[in-house]
This record gives sequence, C-alpha cells and structure tokens, in this order.
Amino acid sequence: MNKIPRRIREADIDALIERLLSRGGPLAERFLSAILPPDLCAPIRTIARQTSHRGSKGTIDLEIVLENDLHLLVENKLDAGWSITSEGDPQPERYRRSVEALLSRGVLAFDVLVAPMVYLSGSRHAASFQGQVAYETLAEGLGGAEEQLLTAAIVQAERPYEPVPNALSGRFFAQFEQVVQSEFPRLVLKRNPNGGDTRPTASRTFYFEAKKMLRERPEVPLPRISLQAWDSNAPSASAKFMIGGWGRLAGCAPAPDSVTAIGAYLRPAGRSLGIVIDTPRLDTQAPFEAQREAVREGLQALERLQTWWNDTGADMARWHMQARECNS
Repeated sequence: MNKIPRRIREADIDALIERLLSRGGPLAERFLSAILPPDLCAPIRTIARQTSHRGSKGTIDLEIVLENDLHLLVENKLDAGWSITSEGDPQPERYRRSVEALLSRGVLAFDVLVAPMVYLSGSRHAASFQGQVAYETLAEGLGGAEEQLLTAAIVQAERPYEPVPNALSGRFFAQFEQVVQSEFPRLVLKRNPNGGDTRPTASRTFYFEAKKMLRERPEVPLPRISLQAWDSNAPSASAKFMIGGWGRLAGCAPAPDSVTAIGAYLRPAGRSLGIVIDTPRLDTQAPFEAQREAVREGLQALERLQTWWNDTGADMARWHMQARECNS
C-alpha cells in the first residue's frame, strides 16, 4: 500500500474494505458474522462500489452480494455527517428504501453501517441500520499497512476535521460572492459548507445551486455546477456541469454541436461526465481586485452553460442514446 495520507478519505476506506472482503477467509467471515445469523452467511460473490440507490437519489458505498443472493448495502462513515438530498431524503432513509425495494422483488437485503466505534456509539442514526461493523473489528489481527490505515482512520474519527480558517481565502470568496450577486443574478451560489465565513486554504472551488438555476429534464440527470479556481487534474481551471454516472461514455460519441458552439467540450471526471468550458486560473491567496476580470470571465462561462442547458440541454439525451449504442 502507498504511504498513509495525512487526512484519510472515506473513499480510501471503501477501497480497503472491498480489498479485504474480496480475499474471503477469516476476516470476511468475521465481517458477515457481525451482521447476519449463521444460517444466512455465505461466501461473497461480488462487491461493487458506488451503486445507485433504489427509489432515491445518491449512491451506496459498497453493495455486497453473497452466493445465496443476499444483498448487503453498506454505508461507510469515517467522520463525515449524514448527507441529505435536495429533495430532503436523509442518508439512512435512502438505505431503508433500497432495502425495501429489493425485498419487494423477493431479494433478501440488509443495510449495514461500517464506522469507527466512536462513530457507531455517538451517532443517533447508527441504530437505524440493521447491521453495524466497527473499524476496530476489521483491524483486529490484520497487521501491516492495512491495519495502520484503519488505525489512523480510527484516530482521525476521534478528532473530527475542523477547517482551519484562512483569511485570504475567506476574503476572496466573500468578494466573489458580491460579484455574483451584483452582476450575475441568474447564478446562485451554494452556502458555505463550513459555516460563517470560514474558508480553509484548500477551498478552490465555487459551487452553485443547480435546482435554482436549471430546467429539469426527465431524460438527463440534473448536473452539479462548479467553477474551479484551479484544477490539479486538468490543464486549465474550468466552469463545469457534471452529470453523474455518465463518465464511462465520454469519448463514445462526439459532443453535440450546441455544446461546441458555446466553447464547451466533454470530458470524464471519475464516474461523471463533465460539460466543460476552460476559464482563467484564479489564485484565492492573491488580491481579488487584480483578478476581477478573470472572475467575470469564469462566471460568463457558467452563464453560457446555464443558457445552453435551459434552451438546448435536451441534446444530451440524444447524445446519451448515441454514446450507449457505440459503447454496447
């Protein structure tokens, strides 16, 4: 395994759990016996990460299918809070609905919360899951870098992350918001997730409210909207619409003419498909005034994407059909 990162992400633990359980053996047996009665335990057939909820938005961290067709829907929590969809569906409720949807089809299913003991004992939502497995149970007797990663995650959970305020970042974001409100009223910024004016040094992305800005299209998932000050994974900063679950189709069909006409292009970003316009790089640690025109250019790019979506975004439904045919 690679060197343990200074701050561990839940995705790191997702990958570790998948790797450990895929090996089978005593650890997999210990995991299953912590959740299921002996007559329901069976060897693991498949493990999939980030599968879709049934009847709700959002994804399941790990979906485990046993040889007896029993499904385990696993939510992994390290130290993050519980998410709520824009429709108001809390995370535990989405798992319950997915279990009910599988049961209605005759598929036996359980929802499971995997987390450090301090999280399991401290969260009022833990009891709503049918099964709970502590990180400590997984780490027992593991040894090596894998045990070290789980141990570091347990320690991290005991010291929850609190962003360290950066005055320069906070000032830049505040001035950015003023420009949005005064000059780009059709764009709606999301609230600061850190509360108040706190912005850590690592804050380099501005997020926008898709439901308040975009027309809903039944054939196309509502995208996430962002303007990045800079992107370490791309040659340029960018204004982006991100359509979840479509990333694997990038490159399977040419971008619609209406996309290229506004200076945008398509590119994959993990599991999502990005509809992207390159924008000037912004430095949140430098004075805002010298970058005001670059900020405007980025916001103008977002407005072009917004207008395109509301007028001709249905083109992406046709693109999706074409891309799926080429990918099949």
